[in-house]
Amino acid sequence: MIDWLVHNIFRFTSLREAIFEEVHFYDAIDAAIKEPSTNLTWCEEDGLWRGWTLKDNTYLFDDVGYTTMVELWSNGLLRDEDEEMVQ
Repeated sequence: MIDWLVHNIFRFTSLREAIFEEVHFYDAIDAAIKEPSTNLTWCEEDGLWRGWTLKDNTYLFDDVGYTTMVELWSNGLLRDEDEEMVQ
């Protein structure tokens, strides 16, 4: 019964491709969740961008505030490079 159902579902190319796209989508989500570093960025009412990064089970807060998101992210990238040089 299961073989018959699988055979009939995968017989249609468009349906087969849609199923594989869905599987790859969930694989991408799973890989993103398992990344060693993640962050959250937001703009507050004062117009300054702030954020946090979770790296090696430690939260690093950028609560100073930057005028653009690019400044906030570049500061985080510079901090990450500095940490890699120290190690």
